[in-house]
Amino acid sequence: MSPAPKTELMTVTETCRYLKITQRTLYRYLRNRQIPAFKLGKEWRFVCSDLEQWIRDRTRAAVNA
Repeated sequence: MSPAPKTELMTVTETCRYLKITQRTLYRYLRNRQIPAFKLGKEWRFVCSDLEQWIRDRTRAAVNA
């Protein structure tokens, strides 16, 4: 599977696969408002470029801690 384009909206399943985390972990991040996402109807959606920035921010925070 090729990497998702930066503007692609991803579902929960696609995001879990992309981040290599379980749905339980993803929903915990959502509940605690720790990950960039929005609802489209009743479904959560994630923008790939937002997730990439979130990863970079978390990596910088871990290095600076």
